[in-house]
Amino acid sequence: MNYENPELLDRLAAEYVLGTLRGAARRRFDRLCAQSEAARRALWRWEDDWTPLSRALTPVQPSPQVWGSVTRRLFGSEARVPGARRRRGWQLAAAAAVVAVALIVGLLVRQPSVPPQIFAVLGTDRAHPLWQLERPKTLAALTIRVVGSVQREPGKDYELWALPKGGQPVSLGLLPATGTLAHPLSEAQRAALRAADKVAVSVEPTGGSPTGSPTGPIIIVTPVPALG
Repeated sequence: MNYENPELLDRLAAEYVLGTLRGAARRRFDRLCAQSEAARRALWRWEDDWTPLSRALTPVQPSPQVWGSVTRRLFGSEARVPGARRRRGWQLAAAAAVVAVALIVGLLVRQPSVPPQIFAVLGTDRAHPLWQLERPKTLAALTIRVVGSVQREPGKDYELWALPKGGQPVSLGLLPATGTLAHPLSEAQRAALRAADKVAVSVEPTGGSPTGSPTGPIIIVTPVPALG
């Protein structure tokens, strides 16, 4: 399957956001987003387009007559002939499809917040990602997810930096070696990240840089999309 095909990526991203991409296919798309900027951008487009639309929908309560009609069609007495059985099978399938769509729309309408967006994957090369950076649309925090095998050096920590265009690096905090870390951002960090076109990872003494600037070797530099 050619995952570089924009049309295919768009279809996969649409199904992912709508919730119809499930099981192994959904897990494959998660891994693809960790490695492919094109896949991440397709996902962001669908999240940005669909979430406001889903929130604008007004939930509708079906009338008792509608529910009564559905109940009669599904469970009422019908002639037990082959043609009737076939019609009943189609009715059951159609009713199941309607219920599935209603559940998906209901979940989207009632979701409390926009899902976090993957906006950078950090690694020494594209084949070996180590951290995945996610952020909510408000940019109030960063979620840092370990997606590879992070090797810790004794007495050292990995520190994340925003690299504003024409400015000095601004620390975004230490990177975890395992698991997931939710890191709230200060106003200065948010401003630096909005002005940045890249982020970097440096190796620092335990606890982070003592100077407020990178002191150790910079091992990763990764471009990030404009956050506005």
